[in-house]
This record gives sequence, structure tokens and C-alpha cells, in this order.
Amino acid sequence: MKCSIIACGIALFGWIVVDSAAPALAGETPVTCPAITHIRFFPRKGHAQRMLRGRFTGSDDGRTTDFRTIAEIRETPPEGQWTEIRLGRPVRYRYVKYESPLNGWGNVAEIEFWSGDAKIRGEAFGTTGSRDNSGNDFTKALDGNVDTFFDGAEPHNQYVGLDLGPAVQTAAPQLQPPPGAYPTTQSVTITCSTSAATIRFTRNSGSPSRDSGEIYRGPVKVEKGTVLAVVAYAENLAASPTVIAPYRIGEGAADSKTVRTYHIGNSLTDTVDGWLVAVARSAGRSLDFHRFTIPGAPTDWLWNHPGTGFGDSRYAEAFFVLAPIDHIFTQPFAGHNRSIDNEADHSGRFFELCRKHSPDVQAWLYVQWPGPQFNDAWSAGKGAAAGLNLKPASTWQEAVANHVAYTEAVADLINKTYRGKPVRIVPGGPAMARLKTAMDRGEVPGMKDFFAEMFADGIHLTPRGRYLIALVHYCCIYGQSAEGKAAALTTQLTDKQARIFQRIAWETVRDYPRAGIGARGQAPK
Repeated sequence: MKCSIIACGIALFGWIVVDSAAPALAGETPVTCPAITHIRFFPRKGHAQRMLRGRFTGSDDGRTTDFRTIAEIRETPPEGQWTEIRLGRPVRYRYVKYESPLNGWGNVAEIEFWSGDAKIRGEAFGTTGSRDNSGNDFTKALDGNVDTFFDGAEPHNQYVGLDLGPAVQTAAPQLQPPPGAYPTTQSVTITCSTSAATIRFTRNSGSPSRDSGEIYRGPVKVEKGTVLAVVAYAENLAASPTVIAPYRIGEGAADSKTVRTYHIGNSLTDTVDGWLVAVARSAGRSLDFHRFTIPGAPTDWLWNHPGTGFGDSRYAEAFFVLAPIDHIFTQPFAGHNRSIDNEADHSGRFFELCRKHSPDVQAWLYVQWPGPQFNDAWSAGKGAAAGLNLKPASTWQEAVANHVAYTEAVADLINKTYRGKPVRIVPGGPAMARLKTAMDRGEVPGMKDFFAEMFADGIHLTPRGRYLIALVHYCCIYGQSAEGKAAALTTQLTDKQARIFQRIAWETVRDYPRAGIGARGQAPK
């Protein structure tokens, strides 16, 4: 039987079925990054079709961001046996995972990444929970038992993977002086603590790779507003994380006040991780960004699991240490379909606890967006949104409006008892909807396919999508437009396209009363 797989995005391969009793070789603790040569997986028994259009991906930037396809499953795999994918070219990543397709529920019995005859080891990670709290969480796909299986808490956007650890990765480059606003030309020195590392960088467009971008050979002269994207590479190691470093020279030196933010949510909150600070710095602002995120987690799970996940995860202690915090954000999410009462209760708990040490903090609920097929409960006016008398969405923009209605109901309920400033709403989804309408009308030169441009998968965003959402957050936090101020970073948007993104972000925030701009709003001059 032959099935279609695209491996490394460059070649077409058939299935190679191997003995399910083949031993799993342990391998030693890595001092280099193992090169992935092949991948093995065993479908959940009776549900192999749920792996169709699933993919294996890798990243060097984090467990939730910037994953690239290693191999994609194009046909239903055979039932009841191991399948092996041989890659046309070995690849190295610190983070590797299996991403289940829409309606796949994460279903897979086992996944294995191999380097030659050695099975690759690492720390397991994945989306949180299991269907009906059955206990069939992501760890079941890595327990070596084909009779157990991962059955996620939600039908979409489930994944399971391995973090190979910092020892396999080139260290992140360090820049001096650090990114920011300066009155005169700067000579930027870039270093990497990994021995014999090659440093590559780009200016104002895209990100470097092992084979592209300028090779760093000495201090980089920055005479005008510039965004450096820097990556370090070392032999037999995964690439470093990408460092995005905006420099603003001359007019528009940074504000003396640093704004401190704290963001709570799942991987959609991580949409702005690495982007919001870069947008703010490129616009001459100083922002101190903190987060507590767990992939796939609803707000109640986050409240009940401090000390897990990513960022400043011991939130009670963080609220004390980081005080005063200027803005705090939580993230209701349709995939969790929590009741309005539940979401208001747990978001409200975070807000009140933060206020204990930061009484002037501004609380925000962050509205995201439905997937391209908008087949979630809120889009249909069902589930937790059933009591809001919403019509089932017939367009993607209508689905966004239903998500907003749910979030507004949560904010209204919190505000009945919350003792701080009225809770505001970050209109991320509405900005996406406005951009889609503009693209559909042909008003964004060179961009026609909204979903291809903005979505990396069924819910997560491309760099261009992340840039737009970071701009929306910027407008909410600072009460002003970023048009003509923020750089396009690594989006590869033209100047005209970037200004359209900036204008749409500002107009969405300005025109949405629950964003609270009012008299403090400032349009570009």
C-alpha cells in the first residue's frame, strides 16, 4: 500500500511499514542535537483516519511558536501497525511535535523521532487535558505502549511533542547596546556564548537561515531605524532562537516610563510573545512583558496549576515581585467552551489577586478569532454562548462577532463585582475580521488569500497575523496608533502593507468602545 507523505516539504515518499515489535533504543543524553532521519507512529486503534492531514513539525523558538513542517500525512495510514517516514534530508530542531488535524482529537497511540538507530529522547509536552477527563492525555502517545493513546480535550489544535532541552541548541545571540531608542548612530556588537558559532542577521526583512542572511564579522552600524533579526548556528546543534532587535535612531527616543504587562492564557496568548515588545520598541516605547501560558489550557486550569507551563507561572508571587503591573490580560477561548460564569469567575480571580499589589492595574479580556472553518460552538451561537440569543454565523466575520459577544458577557459579569477599573477588551478578532474584509475588497495590495496569509494552521497565526495582533495590543496599551512608528519586523510586508496593518489595528481599537480609548486616543500625525 502506498500513501502520500511530504517530508521536509521537498519530496514525496510512500509508507514503509516496520515491525511493531522493533526495540526502542534509548540513546545517551545528547551533547549535540540529534539529526532526525525518520519518524515512526502508530495510530489509535480503529481511528487511523483521524491522522489524515496531520503533520510533524519542528521549531527552535519555543514549544508554541514558529513551527515548520517536517512531514505531512496526505493519506490515511494503515490500521494496527507502525508506519515509518524516512526524511529526504535530516533536520535538527530543539522542539519537535505531532500536530493533529482538525477533528483529529490528537488521536495517536505512539510517536517516535529517530536519529539513525537511536530513538530521540526529550521532555514531553502537549496540549492540556483529555476528553471527558479520561486520563488519555498527551503523555500516552509517548509511553511506549500502542494500546494506550492520546485523546485530547478538544477536537482541534491538539499536539504532542518533545523538548530536547537547551543543551542541544546554540545559545541565543546577545546584542550590545540592547535594542531600543537612541539619539545617534549605534555600533551594535553581537556575541554568542556557544563556541565557534556562526551568527547571521537580516535588516528590516525576513529572518536568516543557515544559508541566508549576512554573516556577522564585526560591529553592525545602525544609522537609522532598523530591525535586526539574528540567529546563531553551530555545527551539530539546533539553531538558536531568533532574536528580533528593533533600533530607533534620532527622533522619537523611548518614553521614560516602562509599561509592565502580564498575559495569561494558552498558545494564542503566545501569539504576541516576542512580537509585542518588538513592536513597542520599534515605535520608541519601553515595554516589560511577562506571561503565564500553558498550551491548550482554559483559564480555570491556569488558576489551578501555578508553577507549570511557561513564563512567570507562579502568578501569585509574580504579582508581588513585579508590582506595579500596568496591564493584565486573560484569554477566554472558544475551544474550551467554558460557561460565562466560569470564565468570569476565574479571570476575575486573576484580576483581583493582581490588584492586591497593583491597585491601578488595567484588566483586559483578549478576544481571539475562530478557525477558518468557524465550526466552534460560539460561532454557531451554541454551547456557552447559547444564552446570548446569537444567530449561527454564516461568514467568518459573523463568527468573530459571536466571539466578541461572549467576551462582552464575561466582562459585564466581572464588572458587577470587580473593585478595580472597568475591564476592557482587546479586539484581536475584530481586527482580523476588518483585515479580511479589506483583502476581500482588494484593498491590500499583493494580498488576496486572507487565510493563507494569516493562518499557520487551524487556529495559530503566521508572522503577519502575529504582527497584526501585537499592533492591536500596542494600540490598547498606549492609546495611540503605531502607524508610521512601528517597524514591519520580520513579516516581509511592504511599507504600504505594513501601514495598512497598522491603520486597521488602530481603527479597530479606536472604534470599539470596550477597548476604552475614548479621549486618550491619538491618531497618527
